[in-house]
Amino acid sequence: MKSISPIIATILIIVITVAIAGIFYAFTSGMFGSLISSSNNLVNQQSQLISFTISNVYCSNNTIYFNIYNSGNVPININNSVIIFTDNNGNTISINGSNIICNNGNIIPSRSNGLCYILNNTCYYNAINYIKSMDFVYDGINYNYEVLNNNKFNIIPLPFYPYFQPTNPTISSNNSQGYLAQLPQCTITSNPYGGATGTYGLFNCIAIQNGAISIVVWFYEPPSGQGTALAYTTLQYPNVGIRTINLYIVNGILYAGDAYGDTPWQFTTPISPGWHMVVLEEWASSTSGPFYLSVYLDGQLLGTSSTSNLPRMFGNYGPWPYNNIGVSYGAGIWPNAPNHWWFFNGTIAYIALYNTVLNQTQVQQLYQSGFPNTLFSNNLVISYILAPTYYNNNSYYFIPYYVNTQLMNQMGINNYNAISITPNGNVGPIPSSQFVYEPNPPLS
Repeated sequence: MKSISPIIATILIIVITVAIAGIFYAFTSGMFGSLISSSNNLVNQQSQLISFTISNVYCSNNTIYFNIYNSGNVPININNSVIIFTDNNGNTISINGSNIICNNGNIIPSRSNGLCYILNNTCYYNAINYIKSMDFVYDGINYNYEVLNNNKFNIIPLPFYPYFQPTNPTISSNNSQGYLAQLPQCTITSNPYGGATGTYGLFNCIAIQNGAISIVVWFYEPPSGQGTALAYTTLQYPNVGIRTINLYIVNGILYAGDAYGDTPWQFTTPISPGWHMVVLEEWASSTSGPFYLSVYLDGQLLGTSSTSNLPRMFGNYGPWPYNNIGVSYGAGIWPNAPNHWWFFNGTIAYIALYNTVLNQTQVQQLYQSGFPNTLFSNNLVISYILAPTYYNNNSYYFIPYYVNTQLMNQMGINNYNAISITPNGNVGPIPSSQFVYEPNPPLS
Protein backbone atom coordinates (compact mmCIF):
# COMPACT_ATOMS: atom_id res chain seq x y z
CA MET A 1 0.00 0.00 0.00
CA LYS A 2 1.36 3.31 -1.01
CA SER A 3 1.64 6.03 1.69
CA ILE A 4 0.20 9.55 1.33
CA SER A 5 2.73 11.93 0.02
CA PRO A 6 3.83 14.74 2.36
CA ILE A 7 2.35 17.35 0.04
CA ILE A 8 -1.10 15.75 0.00
CA ALA A 9 -0.98 15.30 3.78
CA THR A 10 -0.16 18.92 4.26
CA ILE A 11 -3.05 19.97 2.02
CA LEU A 12 -5.48 17.72 3.94
CA ILE A 13 -4.29 19.13 7.25
CA ILE A 14 -4.87 22.67 5.95
CA VAL A 15 -8.37 21.79 4.62
CA ILE A 16 -9.39 20.07 7.89
CA THR A 17 -8.06 23.01 9.93
CA VAL A 18 -9.96 25.53 7.81
CA ALA A 19 -13.15 23.44 8.09
CA ILE A 20 -12.86 23.15 11.85
CA ALA A 21 -12.19 26.87 12.09
CA GLY A 22 -15.25 27.57 9.95
CA ILE A 23 -17.44 25.31 12.05
CA PHE A 24 -16.12 26.89 15.27
CA TYR A 25 -16.69 30.39 13.89
CA ALA A 26 -20.20 29.56 12.76
CA PHE A 27 -21.03 28.07 16.20
CA THR A 28 -19.46 30.81 18.25
CA SER A 29 -20.82 33.65 16.10
CA GLY A 30 -24.30 32.18 16.34
CA MET A 31 -24.04 31.76 20.08
CA PHE A 32 -22.71 35.24 20.67
CA GLY A 33 -25.22 36.65 18.20
CA SER A 34 -28.03 35.16 20.26
CA LEU A 35 -26.48 36.54 23.44
CA ILE A 36 -26.09 40.00 21.91
CA SER A 37 -29.65 39.90 20.55
CA SER A 38 -31.05 38.86 23.96
CA SER A 39 -28.98 41.53 25.65
CA ASN A 40 -30.23 44.19 23.24
CA ASN A 41 -33.85 43.14 23.84
CA LEU A 42 -33.32 43.37 27.59
CA VAL A 43 -31.81 46.85 27.26
CA ASN A 44 -34.72 47.93 25.06
CA GLN A 45 -37.24 46.63 27.58
CA GLN A 46 -35.48 48.35 30.47
CA SER A 47 -35.33 51.63 28.53
CA GLN A 48 -39.16 51.73 28.02
CA LEU A 49 -39.91 54.01 30.96
CA ILE A 50 -43.53 54.78 31.93
CA SER A 51 -43.65 57.95 33.97
CA PHE A 52 -46.23 60.74 34.33
CA THR A 53 -47.38 63.56 36.57
CA ILE A 54 -50.90 64.89 37.24
CA SER A 55 -51.54 68.54 38.07
CA ASN A 56 -54.23 71.19 38.32
CA VAL A 57 -57.27 69.04 39.11
CA TYR A 58 -60.27 71.38 39.19
CA CYS A 59 -64.01 71.80 38.59
CA SER A 60 -65.20 74.29 35.97
CA ASN A 61 -68.72 74.62 34.56
CA ASN A 62 -69.61 71.36 36.34
CA THR A 63 -66.87 69.46 34.48
CA ILE A 64 -63.77 67.88 36.08
CA TYR A 65 -60.47 68.81 34.41
CA PHE A 66 -56.87 67.72 34.99
CA ASN A 67 -53.47 68.02 33.30
CA ILE A 68 -51.29 64.99 32.59
CA TYR A 69 -47.64 65.19 31.53
CA ASN A 70 -45.97 62.10 30.01
CA SER A 71 -42.42 62.26 31.36
CA GLY A 72 -41.57 58.72 30.17
CA ASN A 73 -40.36 57.55 26.78
CA VAL A 74 -43.39 55.52 25.67
CA PRO A 75 -46.91 56.75 24.78
CA ILE A 76 -49.64 56.59 27.42
CA ASN A 77 -53.09 55.41 26.35
CA ILE A 78 -55.55 57.29 28.58
CA ASN A 79 -58.31 54.81 27.69
CA ASN A 80 -56.46 52.12 29.67
CA SER A 81 -56.20 54.19 32.86
CA VAL A 82 -58.28 54.39 36.03
CA ILE A 83 -58.92 57.47 38.17
CA ILE A 84 -59.82 57.12 41.85
CA PHE A 85 -61.17 60.16 43.70
CA THR A 86 -61.17 60.17 47.52
CA ASP A 87 -63.21 62.61 49.59
CA ASN A 88 -62.42 64.06 53.01
CA ASN A 89 -64.33 61.21 54.68
CA GLY A 90 -62.34 58.49 52.94
CA ASN A 91 -65.08 57.54 50.46
CA THR A 92 -63.88 56.73 46.94
CA ILE A 93 -65.29 56.80 43.45
CA SER A 94 -63.53 55.14 40.48
CA ILE A 95 -63.72 56.35 36.89
CA ASN A 96 -62.60 54.24 33.94
CA GLY A 97 -60.34 55.77 31.31
CA SER A 98 -63.02 55.25 28.67
CA ASN A 99 -64.80 58.20 30.33
CA ILE A 100 -61.83 60.55 29.79
CA ILE A 101 -61.31 62.86 26.81
CA CYS A 102 -58.05 64.77 26.21
CA ASN A 103 -57.68 67.85 24.03
CA ASN A 104 -54.90 66.45 21.82
CA GLY A 105 -56.14 62.87 21.69
CA ASN A 106 -56.13 60.08 24.25
CA ILE A 107 -52.68 58.80 23.25
CA ILE A 108 -50.24 61.08 25.09
CA PRO A 109 -46.81 60.94 23.36
CA SER A 110 -43.55 61.01 25.27
CA ARG A 111 -42.63 64.44 26.68
CA SER A 112 -46.12 65.75 25.93
CA ASN A 113 -48.88 67.34 27.99
CA GLY A 114 -52.64 66.80 27.74
CA LEU A 115 -55.56 68.71 29.23
CA CYS A 116 -58.27 66.14 29.91
CA TYR A 117 -61.84 66.17 31.18
CA ILE A 118 -64.10 63.48 32.59
CA LEU A 119 -67.36 62.37 30.97
CA ASN A 120 -70.53 61.03 32.63
CA ASN A 121 -69.78 62.82 35.90
CA THR A 122 -70.54 66.31 37.11
CA CYS A 123 -68.88 68.34 39.85
CA TYR A 124 -70.32 70.99 42.15
CA TYR A 125 -69.26 73.17 45.07
CA ASN A 126 -69.43 71.55 48.49
CA ALA A 127 -67.57 72.69 51.59
CA ILE A 128 -68.66 69.69 53.68
CA ASN A 129 -68.11 66.61 51.50
CA TYR A 130 -65.31 67.48 49.11
CA ILE A 131 -62.64 65.71 47.06
CA LYS A 132 -59.28 65.54 48.83
CA SER A 133 -57.17 63.60 46.34
CA MET A 134 -57.03 61.98 42.92
CA ASP A 135 -55.07 58.82 42.04
CA PHE A 136 -54.23 58.24 38.37
CA VAL A 137 -53.37 54.57 37.75
CA TYR A 138 -51.80 53.34 34.48
CA ASP A 139 -50.05 50.02 33.78
CA GLY A 140 -49.73 49.35 37.51
CA ILE A 141 -48.15 52.75 38.22
CA ASN A 142 -49.98 55.22 40.48
CA TYR A 143 -49.65 59.00 40.75
CA ASN A 144 -51.39 60.72 43.66
CA TYR A 145 -52.48 64.36 43.47
CA GLU A 146 -53.68 66.21 46.57
CA VAL A 147 -56.46 68.62 45.55
CA LEU A 148 -55.90 72.18 46.73
CA ASN A 149 -57.82 73.08 49.88
CA ASN A 150 -59.42 76.12 48.27
CA ASN A 151 -60.96 74.01 45.50
CA LYS A 152 -63.69 72.21 47.44
CA PHE A 153 -65.73 70.36 44.87
CA ASN A 154 -67.57 67.07 44.92
CA ILE A 155 -68.59 64.64 42.19
CA ILE A 156 -71.85 62.99 41.19
CA PRO A 157 -72.02 60.39 38.40
CA LEU A 158 -74.66 61.11 35.78
CA PRO A 159 -77.63 60.85 35.52
CA PHE A 160 -77.62 63.57 38.09
CA TYR A 161 -79.71 62.27 40.99
CA PRO A 162 -81.78 60.64 39.28
CA TYR A 163 -84.97 62.67 39.48
CA PHE A 164 -87.75 61.69 41.81
CA GLN A 165 -91.16 62.63 43.04
CA PRO A 166 -92.78 61.61 46.31
CA THR A 167 -94.72 58.36 46.26
CA ASN A 168 -97.80 59.63 48.06
CA PRO A 169 -99.74 62.38 46.24
CA THR A 170 -102.21 62.77 49.10
CA ILE A 171 -102.02 65.86 51.27
CA SER A 172 -103.45 65.65 54.77
CA SER A 173 -102.77 67.04 58.21
CA ASN A 174 -100.73 63.90 58.85
CA ASN A 175 -98.84 64.06 55.57
CA SER A 176 -95.47 62.36 55.99
CA GLN A 177 -94.35 62.87 52.41
CA GLY A 178 -92.18 65.82 51.61
CA TYR A 179 -89.06 67.54 52.84
CA LEU A 180 -87.92 70.78 54.42
CA ALA A 181 -84.62 72.56 53.84
CA GLN A 182 -83.90 75.57 56.05
CA LEU A 183 -81.65 78.13 54.36
CA PRO A 184 -78.70 79.91 56.02
CA GLN A 185 -79.24 82.98 58.19
CA CYS A 186 -77.74 86.43 58.61
CA THR A 187 -78.01 89.19 61.22
CA ILE A 188 -79.54 92.52 60.17
CA THR A 189 -78.41 95.19 62.63
CA SER A 190 -79.79 98.13 60.64
CA ASN A 191 -82.75 97.91 58.27
CA PRO A 192 -82.77 100.88 55.85
CA TYR A 193 -86.38 100.13 54.83
CA GLY A 194 -87.75 100.62 58.34
CA GLY A 195 -88.51 96.96 58.93
CA ALA A 196 -87.39 94.87 61.88
CA THR A 197 -83.79 94.00 62.68
CA GLY A 198 -82.48 90.68 63.97
CA THR A 199 -81.98 87.21 62.53
CA TYR A 200 -83.28 86.66 59.01
CA GLY A 201 -83.21 83.81 56.51
CA LEU A 202 -81.39 84.01 53.20
CA PHE A 203 -84.29 85.33 51.09
CA ASN A 204 -84.74 88.32 53.38
CA CYS A 205 -80.98 88.78 53.82
CA ILE A 206 -80.43 89.19 50.07
CA ALA A 207 -83.42 91.52 49.62
CA ILE A 208 -82.58 93.81 52.55
CA GLN A 209 -78.83 93.92 51.84
CA ASN A 210 -79.19 94.52 48.08
CA GLY A 211 -82.63 96.11 47.61
CA ALA A 212 -83.64 93.29 45.27
CA ILE A 213 -83.96 89.54 45.00
CA SER A 214 -84.83 87.08 42.23
CA ILE A 215 -85.72 83.54 43.33
CA VAL A 216 -85.53 80.88 40.62
CA VAL A 217 -87.06 77.50 41.46
CA TRP A 218 -87.41 74.34 39.35
CA PHE A 219 -89.95 71.78 40.53
CA TYR A 220 -91.93 68.78 39.37
CA GLU A 221 -95.70 69.06 39.76
CA PRO A 222 -97.29 65.59 40.02
CA PRO A 223 -100.92 64.94 39.08
CA SER A 224 -103.11 66.58 41.75
CA GLY A 225 -99.93 68.07 43.21
CA GLN A 226 -100.18 70.68 45.94
CA GLY A 227 -98.42 72.13 48.95
CA THR A 228 -95.89 74.81 49.90
CA ALA A 229 -92.72 75.15 47.87
CA LEU A 230 -91.21 78.37 49.35
CA ALA A 231 -92.00 80.19 52.58
CA TYR A 232 -90.52 82.09 55.53
CA THR A 233 -91.72 81.98 59.12
CA THR A 234 -91.12 83.37 62.61
CA LEU A 235 -91.04 79.87 64.14
CA GLN A 236 -89.68 76.67 62.68
CA TYR A 237 -91.59 73.47 62.02
CA PRO A 238 -93.28 71.90 63.93
CA ASN A 239 -93.98 75.14 65.87
CA VAL A 240 -96.57 77.46 64.38
CA GLY A 241 -95.78 81.17 64.04
CA ILE A 242 -96.51 83.95 61.58
CA ARG A 243 -95.78 82.72 58.05
CA THR A 244 -95.38 84.10 54.57
CA ILE A 245 -96.01 81.56 51.83
CA ASN A 246 -94.15 82.71 48.72
CA LEU A 247 -95.01 79.81 46.43
CA TYR A 248 -97.74 77.20 46.79
CA ILE A 249 -100.10 75.13 44.68
CA VAL A 250 -103.65 74.07 45.51
CA ASN A 251 -106.41 72.65 43.28
CA GLY A 252 -104.36 73.14 40.11
CA ILE A 253 -103.65 76.84 40.81
CA LEU A 254 -100.21 78.29 41.46
CA TYR A 255 -99.92 81.20 43.93
CA ALA A 256 -96.67 83.20 43.95
CA GLY A 257 -95.72 86.40 45.74
CA ASP A 258 -95.43 87.97 49.17
CA ALA A 259 -97.55 90.08 51.54
CA TYR A 260 -97.57 93.57 53.04
CA GLY A 261 -99.18 93.77 56.46
CA ASP A 262 -102.04 91.27 56.40
CA THR A 263 -102.64 91.62 52.67
CA PRO A 264 -101.49 88.90 50.27
CA TRP A 265 -99.49 90.25 47.32
CA GLN A 266 -99.71 87.52 44.70
CA PHE A 267 -100.11 86.39 41.13
CA THR A 268 -102.06 83.23 40.36
CA THR A 269 -102.32 80.98 37.32
CA PRO A 270 -103.45 77.44 36.44
CA ILE A 271 -100.59 74.93 36.38
CA SER A 272 -100.38 71.49 34.78
CA PRO A 273 -98.42 68.40 35.89
CA GLY A 274 -94.79 68.30 34.79
CA TRP A 275 -91.56 70.22 35.24
CA HIS A 276 -91.84 73.99 35.76
CA MET A 277 -89.66 77.00 36.50
CA VAL A 278 -90.99 79.90 38.58
CA VAL A 279 -89.09 83.17 39.03
CA LEU A 280 -90.26 85.44 41.85
CA GLU A 281 -88.72 88.93 41.98
CA GLU A 282 -89.04 91.74 44.52
CA TRP A 283 -87.22 95.04 44.56
CA ALA A 284 -87.32 98.53 46.05
CA SER A 285 -87.00 101.69 44.00
CA SER A 286 -85.72 103.45 47.14
CA THR A 287 -85.56 102.82 50.88
CA SER A 288 -89.00 104.43 51.18
CA GLY A 289 -90.51 102.58 48.23
CA PRO A 290 -92.38 101.97 46.11
CA PHE A 291 -91.80 98.22 46.10
CA TYR A 292 -92.31 95.91 43.13
CA LEU A 293 -93.21 92.27 42.56
CA SER A 294 -92.86 90.27 39.32
CA VAL A 295 -93.60 86.60 38.75
CA TYR A 296 -92.69 84.38 35.77
CA LEU A 297 -93.83 80.85 34.97
CA ASP A 298 -91.78 78.86 32.44
CA GLY A 299 -90.18 82.02 31.10
CA GLN A 300 -93.44 83.96 30.64
CA LEU A 301 -94.28 87.02 32.75
CA LEU A 302 -97.46 86.58 34.80
CA GLY A 303 -97.44 90.22 35.86
CA THR A 304 -95.78 93.07 37.75
CA SER A 305 -97.32 94.91 40.71
CA SER A 306 -96.22 97.74 43.00
CA THR A 307 -97.07 98.97 46.48
CA SER A 308 -96.04 101.82 48.74
CA ASN A 309 -96.43 99.53 51.76
CA LEU A 310 -93.44 97.75 53.23
CA PRO A 311 -93.46 94.09 52.10
CA ARG A 312 -92.60 91.27 54.46
CA MET A 313 -89.58 90.41 52.31
CA PHE A 314 -88.00 93.70 53.42
CA GLY A 315 -88.77 93.28 57.13
CA ASN A 316 -92.45 94.00 57.68
CA TYR A 317 -93.71 91.84 60.57
CA GLY A 318 -90.14 90.56 60.90
CA PRO A 319 -87.65 89.36 61.62
CA TRP A 320 -88.09 86.13 59.62
CA PRO A 321 -85.34 83.75 60.74
CA TYR A 322 -86.61 80.63 58.95
CA ASN A 323 -86.58 80.64 55.15
CA ASN A 324 -87.83 77.24 54.06
CA ILE A 325 -87.92 75.09 50.96
CA GLY A 326 -90.77 72.58 50.94
CA VAL A 327 -93.26 73.36 53.73
CA SER A 328 -95.24 75.96 55.65
CA TYR A 329 -98.22 76.00 57.89
CA GLY A 330 -101.24 77.03 55.82
CA ALA A 331 -104.40 78.95 56.74
CA GLY A 332 -104.14 82.58 57.88
CA ILE A 333 -104.32 85.16 55.11
CA TRP A 334 -103.32 82.71 52.37
CA PRO A 335 -106.16 81.92 49.94
CA ASN A 336 -107.24 78.25 49.93
CA ALA A 337 -104.26 77.14 52.06
CA PRO A 338 -105.37 74.41 54.52
CA ASN A 339 -105.19 74.76 58.28
CA HIS A 340 -102.20 72.46 58.91
CA TRP A 341 -98.57 71.94 58.02
CA TRP A 342 -98.44 71.61 54.29
CA PHE A 343 -95.54 69.81 52.62
CA PHE A 344 -95.17 70.10 48.86
CA ASN A 345 -95.86 66.65 47.43
CA GLY A 346 -93.87 67.18 44.24
CA THR A 347 -90.13 67.53 43.77
CA ILE A 348 -88.38 70.84 44.40
CA ALA A 349 -85.11 70.10 42.64
CA TYR A 350 -83.25 73.40 42.24
CA ILE A 351 -83.20 76.88 43.79
CA ALA A 352 -81.07 79.83 42.58
CA LEU A 353 -80.96 83.20 44.36
CA TYR A 354 -79.88 86.41 42.63
CA ASN A 355 -79.24 89.81 44.21
CA THR A 356 -80.73 91.70 41.27
CA VAL A 357 -83.86 91.90 39.13
CA LEU A 358 -83.57 89.58 36.15
CA ASN A 359 -85.11 90.91 32.95
CA GLN A 360 -87.44 88.90 30.74
CA THR A 361 -84.69 87.91 28.30
CA GLN A 362 -82.56 86.57 31.16
CA VAL A 363 -85.51 84.65 32.59
CA GLN A 364 -86.18 83.07 29.22
CA GLN A 365 -82.50 82.10 28.92
CA LEU A 366 -82.69 80.42 32.32
CA TYR A 367 -85.77 78.49 31.26
CA GLN A 368 -84.23 77.37 27.98
CA SER A 369 -81.00 76.32 29.72
CA GLY A 370 -82.72 74.06 32.24
CA PHE A 371 -80.88 73.30 35.43
CA PRO A 372 -78.36 73.30 36.95
CA ASN A 373 -76.51 76.26 35.46
CA THR A 374 -74.42 79.26 36.49
CA LEU A 375 -75.87 81.88 34.14
CA PHE A 376 -75.44 85.52 35.23
CA SER A 377 -73.00 84.42 37.92
CA ASN A 378 -71.96 87.99 38.77
CA ASN A 379 -75.31 88.34 40.54
CA LEU A 380 -75.88 84.69 41.45
CA VAL A 381 -75.45 84.58 45.21
CA ILE A 382 -75.99 80.86 45.68
CA SER A 383 -77.90 77.92 44.22
CA TYR A 384 -79.01 74.63 45.78
CA ILE A 385 -79.81 71.30 44.23
CA LEU A 386 -81.50 68.17 45.56
CA ALA A 387 -78.93 65.40 45.31
CA PRO A 388 -77.77 62.23 47.03
CA THR A 389 -74.41 61.84 48.65
CA TYR A 390 -72.56 60.32 45.70
CA TYR A 391 -71.43 57.30 47.70
CA ASN A 392 -74.83 56.63 49.30
CA ASN A 393 -77.92 56.84 47.12
CA ASN A 394 -80.28 56.09 49.99
CA SER A 395 -80.52 59.67 51.27
CA TYR A 396 -80.85 63.15 49.83
CA TYR A 397 -79.91 66.68 50.79
CA PHE A 398 -80.27 70.18 49.40
CA ILE A 399 -76.63 70.95 48.78
CA PRO A 400 -74.90 74.10 47.49
CA TYR A 401 -74.42 73.75 43.76
CA TYR A 402 -72.79 77.17 43.27
CA VAL A 403 -71.65 79.70 45.87
CA ASN A 404 -70.45 83.25 45.32
CA THR A 405 -68.41 83.34 48.50
CA GLN A 406 -67.74 87.07 48.21
CA LEU A 407 -71.45 87.95 48.11
CA MET A 408 -72.27 85.51 50.91
CA ASN A 409 -69.46 86.84 53.08
CA GLN A 410 -70.72 90.40 52.56
CA MET A 411 -73.84 89.29 54.42
CA GLY A 412 -71.75 87.71 57.17
CA ILE A 413 -72.67 84.17 56.06
CA ASN A 414 -69.85 81.63 55.97
CA ASN A 415 -71.86 78.44 56.45
CA TYR A 416 -73.56 77.90 53.12
CA ASN A 417 -75.34 74.61 53.79
CA ALA A 418 -79.08 74.15 54.05
CA ILE A 419 -80.42 72.20 57.04
CA SER A 420 -82.54 69.21 56.03
CA ILE A 421 -85.44 68.50 58.38
CA THR A 422 -87.56 65.37 57.98
CA PRO A 423 -91.38 65.36 58.38
CA ASN A 424 -90.98 63.97 61.91
CA GLY A 425 -89.14 67.16 62.85
CA ASN A 426 -85.63 65.70 63.09
CA VAL A 427 -82.58 67.15 61.38
CA GLY A 428 -81.30 64.60 58.89
CA PRO A 429 -81.30 63.41 55.29
CA ILE A 430 -84.38 63.08 53.13
CA PRO A 431 -85.06 59.32 52.82
CA SER A 432 -85.28 57.90 49.31
CA SER A 433 -88.10 55.59 50.44
CA GLN A 434 -90.59 58.39 49.79
CA PHE A 435 -89.53 58.76 46.14
CA VAL A 436 -90.28 57.07 42.86
CA TYR A 437 -88.32 57.59 39.65
CA GLU A 438 -89.44 60.47 37.43
CA PRO A 439 -87.76 60.44 34.00
CA ASN A 440 -86.95 63.19 31.50
CA PRO A 441 -86.03 66.15 33.71
CA PRO A 442 -85.01 69.45 32.08
CA LEU A 443 -81.28 68.85 32.61
CA SER A 444 -79.12 71.55 31.12
